[in-house]
Amino acid sequence: MAFLSLLFNLGSPQTMIGSVPLDALLTEDTELAANVTGYAVEDGPPVTDHITQEPERLALSGVVTAAGVLLLGAGGRSKLIQAKEALRQIHRDRLPVTIVTGMDIYTEYGMSNAKIGRTNEGEKITITCEFQKIQKVSLRQADIPPAKAQGSAKGKAGQTGAKGGKTSTESAQAEPPSDLASRTGWGK
Repeated sequence: MAFLSLLFNLGSPQTMIGSVPLDALLTEDTELAANVTGYAVEDGPPVTDHITQEPERLALSGVVTAAGVLLLGAGGRSKLIQAKEALRQIHRDRLPVTIVTGMDIYTEYGMSNAKIGRTNEGEKITITCEFQKIQKVSLRQADIPPAKAQGSAKGKAGQTGAKGGKTSTESAQAEPPSDLASRTGWGK
């Protein structure tokens, strides 16, 4: 049965980054971060009264090989070239992607970093990517009551061309010269 599952892709879904299938998922790290406020007080520990959620982050690494796993599936070096070009297009077009792993489905994620590596150890590329959840907002409209929308200011707000007055240099207090140079030996 294991051979048939491998051959016909039965069982767990294949890991996908957008349209790029990974032959093997090596790591999957989900980061849930938040900022907790902290205010110092005279006595006792800091007061913390608010938590702000950061967007969820995902880091994963995997392998794409030149071997075709499925019958009649694409294989060879063209598979590697297609995978690399698809990742370049995601980066270039700033496309939100859906990532499918064996544990979760991540929708509406933006790629923040991608490393594509190749060694002389066979026809494969290693992919290390970082993604961040895209948080969209919607415009909210509200009706303003007419009483609030009308201005209450009357007359002119200020005068243009009014003289600002004069200042005198004699009225300013002159500071005594510093004796720092004589005390430290500087400036001698």
